[in-house]
Amino acid sequence: MKKFLKAVLPVILISTCCTGKKAESREFCREPVKIEIAENSTIVCFGDSLTYGHGCDSATESWPALLQKRVCIPVINSGVNDNTTADAVMRYKTDVLDHNPAIVIFDFGGNDLFLPSKKLSYKKIEENFRFMLNQIDFEKTHVYIMRFYNNQMRFLDVFGSFDRMLKRLEKDYGVEIIWDAWKGAWGKPDCKYDMTHCNAKGYRIMEENIFEVIEPFLEANALLKAAE
Repeated sequence: MKKFLKAVLPVILISTCCTGKKAESREFCREPVKIEIAENSTIVCFGDSLTYGHGCDSATESWPALLQKRVCIPVINSGVNDNTTADAVMRYKTDVLDHNPAIVIFDFGGNDLFLPSKKLSYKKIEENFRFMLNQIDFEKTHVYIMRFYNNQMRFLDVFGSFDRMLKRLEKDYGVEIIWDAWKGAWGKPDCKYDMTHCNAKGYRIMEENIFEVIEPFLEANALLKAAE
């Protein structure tokens, strides 16, 4: 997700210069799901450059690497720069299903919408997500989809349409949406590598936001590391 269309950038900048009011939360509470954890269970972070950690000085600063410090099963960083949901479909079995995931955290959409050489329609993006979700055994795997933009940007038409797609996936599959992984980092120069990526400080904040959403599931399934 290295580039946004130039025409969109000024609008995004304006949308982030808000009055300081706390962004409206789109999350809701639910009972944490319990699944059977096997000896080879993993957490797969499956996405594009935001998952890979583009903008970090080291792979140890990506949010999946930081998440690994909190849990007692392997966390696999399956993020690839510039990937779209079409790329995700092609590597889905090898990079996700073959790892026996107890959790999959999807992070796609930015390149689908804004990378000119790979741009996809909303219809195709949703088809790709549904193709992958249809292969999940939800008795063994819990799924999260991470929204790639910050909460304030939901008011723009392009992101509102993406939000509506996420709500359909949430309703049809019971997945959980990580609505604002950028909370506390977006729009802050000391947290950004470039317009669409964090630096190490930003990824620490992003990991905290992601962990806040998935912690109930981790706790219910005894996947948290014991306090040292």
